[in-house]
Amino acid sequence: AMLGLAAETGWNEAGLHKAVEKAGLTEGQAILATPNGVSDLLDLLGKRAAGAAAARVAQPDVATMKVREKVRAAVQGWLAFFEPHKAAVKRAASTPANLLTGPKGLWAAADAIWTGLGDTSTDYNWYTKRTILSGVLGSTLVAWLGTDDAAEVDAFLDRRIENVMQFEKLKGQVREAVSKMPDPMDIFGKMKP
Repeated sequence: AMLGLAAETGWNEAGLHKAVEKAGLTEGQAILATPNGVSDLLDLLGKRAAGAAAARVAQPDVATMKVREKVRAAVQGWLAFFEPHKAAVKRAASTPANLLTGPKGLWAAADAIWTGLGDTSTDYNWYTKRTILSGVLGSTLVAWLGTDDAAEVDAFLDRRIENVMQFEKLKGQVREAVSKMPDPMDIFGKMKP
């Protein structure tokens, strides 16, 4: 109900009250469902969008794709979830209640995508993958909100993914170069026991 109203009312308490009426809920039910008010609705919006991204990754056609193509498909599925509610999403992006829920939604989507792709890392890679993808999602969302040209958004997304791939390649090269360097603490060379 809120998605249908937010484009006009904004994501605020007045809009929440109208959504409660439209949904046929009592005030008590609304308080139980959203004890933190609009923030809870924005959090739910982020979780549902993350679910759409995960559902796209789970589609049979995605299984045969390369990782970058899978990520692209997942981000496109995430944006497709928002498409019918673009004006409401634009209002959500600019509301103070989204200050904390927005980044949580990006993180939830990044986590859903990597989990859907089978990521089993438990070290710093778990965090870096999700942090980097959150940045891709956030910047792509801003690009999507700023235009109605799907090809422009797709090209933007492709450039962001390419930037990430270049960064990962550089990271691998640095890791390899460091592994070949002598140990500076071993001043006498390799010492035998």
